[in-house]
Amino acid sequence: MYQLVGPELRRNFPALSSLDELPNNLPCRLTSFIGRDDVLSEIRTLMESSVLVTLVGAGGVGKTRCALQAGADLLEAMPDGVWLVEMAAFADPAFVQSASAQALGLGESTRHVPDAIVTHLKRKRALLVLDNCEHVIGEVRSIVAAIVRHCPEARILATSRETLNIAGERVLRIPSLTVPAGNRALTAHAALEYGAVALFAERAGASGSRFTLSDDDAPFVAEICRRLDGIPLALELAAAKVKVLTPRGLARRLDERFRLLTGGDRAALPRQQTMLALIDWSYDHLSSVEQNLFRRLSIFEPSFSLDVAGQVCAGATLDELAVLDLLSSLVDKSLVQAEPVGGEIRYRLLESTRQYAREKLLASGESDALARAHASAYAQLAERVEGAWPTSADRTWDELAGPEVDNWRAAMAFTLKGGGDVVVGQRLAGALRRGWWYSAGERQRWVRRALEQAGDATPPGVMAKLELAEATLAVTLGQYTLAQSAAERAVSRYRELDDRPGMAEAERYAGLALLFLGRLAEGEVRLKAALACFRKLGALKLTGGALRDLAYARGFAGDVAGARTFFADALTIFKATGAERAAGSVAADLAEVAFRDGDAETAVRTATEALAAWRPHGDARSTALHLNNLAAYLVALGRYDEARANAREALAVSRSAGHEVHVAFVLQHLAAVAALRDDRPAESARSGLSCAASLLGYVDARLAALEALREYTEQQEYDRVGRALASALGSREQVQLMDQGREWSEEQAISAALAL
Repeated sequence: MYQLVGPELRRNFPALSSLDELPNNLPCRLTSFIGRDDVLSEIRTLMESSVLVTLVGAGGVGKTRCALQAGADLLEAMPDGVWLVEMAAFADPAFVQSASAQALGLGESTRHVPDAIVTHLKRKRALLVLDNCEHVIGEVRSIVAAIVRHCPEARILATSRETLNIAGERVLRIPSLTVPAGNRALTAHAALEYGAVALFAERAGASGSRFTLSDDDAPFVAEICRRLDGIPLALELAAAKVKVLTPRGLARRLDERFRLLTGGDRAALPRQQTMLALIDWSYDHLSSVEQNLFRRLSIFEPSFSLDVAGQVCAGATLDELAVLDLLSSLVDKSLVQAEPVGGEIRYRLLESTRQYAREKLLASGESDALARAHASAYAQLAERVEGAWPTSADRTWDELAGPEVDNWRAAMAFTLKGGGDVVVGQRLAGALRRGWWYSAGERQRWVRRALEQAGDATPPGVMAKLELAEATLAVTLGQYTLAQSAAERAVSRYRELDDRPGMAEAERYAGLALLFLGRLAEGEVRLKAALACFRKLGALKLTGGALRDLAYARGFAGDVAGARTFFADALTIFKATGAERAAGSVAADLAEVAFRDGDAETAVRTATEALAAWRPHGDARSTALHLNNLAAYLVALGRYDEARANAREALAVSRSAGHEVHVAFVLQHLAAVAALRDDRPAESARSGLSCAASLLGYVDARLAALEALREYTEQQEYDRVGRALASALGSREQVQLMDQGREWSEEQAISAALAL
């Protein structure tokens, strides 16, 4: 060790901190320690006031590394040393006492070993690190309990997959490393802010591959980190594979993770060298009934409530009360994660653990029976959730329904793709028509699959609900002819069942479809009939919906004052019932009313506020609608750059939501920007005018194919653009270009619009 000496340099420094200078038996750290600063800080805080701190967590999460680093950090605070007892290799619990005594330098003794340890530590400020206690927990507990009772200055830091359950124990659950959310587009720089990505990149770079995280690789590395749940051992095993696989290739092969993630540190214990061995170790230490429940829990996607777990997993060898106790045991052993969501505790298996358990379930022969029980339970839950909608505020309903989205999807896939009871799947598809957490396009696909399999076994009430769902989703997606025919079938079915609430809802969607098909008088009659029924039933949220629909009818008829009145009445009801999404939709509707009344500035302001309020809800269809309208208002005001930006975003969102009518309207807005702006060079302007004319022709043809009409906002824009094109190009050339556009595919039209 050398010291640089100079006239202006300090000469007197404190002694360097070193493992060699302080009493300890900690191993040297061979790799960097990443992403755990908060954990280490919390360990230090707990150890200031507690004799015993236990680090618990899933296998491979880094409990040992955290304990060793914390021990090294605490060396100076422990003048009598930091002493590690590694128990992972002990097959016989009897070795725990002798190993602990040996670590403390007690040697052979004829005295009772726990007494000798207590006597040694009684007045010492020392830290005992007990690593991997879970398989010898009884013997560890007896020694630790004695130290806790008699050695107030000593400290114990234990690691285990379950707690020691000793009075005075403070438990710290070691979390996975942080991972990026699945919906984020990441640069390499942003990705490295997450602990899991930083660890993967560092270990991959150290593997001999010369790996450096790039912007192109960042999304695939983020996916790897998410799918491996941010578990450090799994990430290190995966990072070693970049010598032979790109991150893209590695991410694609993660379904085979137990074959792929092998070849860990050969100096480590066998169970820490492969992902399979890591989970095998935990599984093999479960009782047979714990193994049984663990396998069965893999049927959930990915989380579940206690009530549904009891309903699905109970069987001949396992009653519902036993499920509670066993689930608690699996949480204690870090094989199941328990997390508060809303007002309840949700349970889940980490993805690797769930895949392991699913393979065990398949091998047991119970998989199909359990999938049937799962689908049945979730059909019942979907029907309860649907029944709660009319009287629930949005936030309450979202808390009830939102966490179950993936389980419902899995249940529909099983029942409607040939694996289970089709009627159960039909019940699910019909009950989930309001489920905004799925795109309208996805919900429609499930409903159509359910209708395709309808037959004599399908109950009449289920058929009526499916027809109503078809109508609801077709209106949402702008498929008004389909919506009207489906709604009429639903009206007939509900009439036969003498189901007045169902018939009123079907009448409402028939009326809405007729409005958008240009049959205003007929549509208004149907909507008024639905409104009268909803009022008689006292169904407030449905009453608000019918009032909003009648506002549309008045707006289409040019009655701006009447539209405002109906919208105001609807908004009052939506606010009173906590229907935040519907209230946000009315805000956008009021922007349309302002625009129709000639006040484009107010329309822009109102639409902008509605968009800001709506985005957090994550409803792609409504977001697309707000962006679409805003683009049209900005075109009308000549704010073309802003209009183009909103239209381009609206196009992406509309396509993802599967709303074909919105896509057509957005293309018209982009054509309008090209046709109306006058700040381009002549050659560029001429090209833009030609493209705009062809786009208008495409939009005409597309709307005709969809049997959809332009609403006021789109019609006035269309007329204005048509006049501008006729003036600039001449009517003959305009017609020729529009005819060419009628032959375009959607991809051609979108490509042309985005190039403008």
